[in-house]
Parts: sequence; structure tokens; C-alpha cells
Amino acid sequence: MNWTQARQWCQDTYTDMVVIQNQSENDYLVSILPIKRKSPYYWIGVTKNHKNESWTWIGNNSTWVGEDSWAKNEPNNNHSTEFCVEIYVTVKDKRGKWNDEKCNIPKFPVCYKAQCNETSCERGRCQETINNMTCLCEPGFEGDRCQTPNELPLTNNY
Repeated sequence: MNWTQARQWCQDTYTDMVVIQNQSENDYLVSILPIKRKSPYYWIGVTKNHKNESWTWIGNNSTWVGEDSWAKNEPNNNHSTEFCVEIYVTVKDKRGKWNDEKCNIPKFPVCYKAQCNETSCERGRCQETINNMTCLCEPGFEGDRCQTPNELPLTNNY
């Protein structure tokens, strides 16, 4: 499926196409992705923003695109037609590297299912990571779900 179809399929079947937030997530994905003979590359959730020419992650609109993540001489925007991104999983020296590609080329997508929901964190904000989530607690709370008030030092306000 092309990039647009792939994203829609991810949204219909899971939550969305994957957003890679750091190198360790990139490495983890490469370690679990099956190698497919017909299409050895996968779509990931980053596209080129035509307004400012930056690579932007879907969903959070982050512009983090690891400089070390691109394959050699990429992104190259071949013929000014490459606005989507694939991740290599079969080419040994390029495994885990990214390539800008024409969005209409059929590939499998990498999707994710959200771990966060409205009850994930009692007194904090839920932050998605690949295959996991973390609660970022409000001041004065701690615990894996921000469920425990921590003891604040008493102040003398006389």
C-alpha cells in the first residue's frame, strides 16, 4: 500500500503509523521487524512538510529527525518527488537507516497501538514510547501511575 493508504490502515487497525522518538526506539524496531522478500522496506510516520521543507513526524508534529538515521546521501529528494520515509531492514550496511521515497510506492507500514488511555496516569501526563508508556507526574506525586502523594517538605510561613 502507498504511504497514505498505509497510514489509514494503521489508524483503522491500530492507533497510527509509528513515530520514532530516539535512536533506541529505532534500533528496537529494526530488531523486531520481519524481513519480507517482496518489500524489504517499511513506511514510518514521517513526511516532508512542504511549507518549511522540514521532515515532520505525524501526530506530534515533531521535527526530530536523527541525522544519524538517514542512509548515506539521504535524504536526496530524487527528482523532487520523495516526500515520505522508509526504513531499511534487509540491506546489511543500511539496516535501520532511512530513505526518502516517493509516497505512491507500495510498502508495508510500521504501526503502533497506543498504550496510554484516560486511566493510565492518575495525577500526571502519559507519554507514549514504543511498546510501552511512562507517566510524567505532577509536582507532589510519584509512583508508576502518579498515584502516590510524596511528602513535600514543610515550610515555615510565619
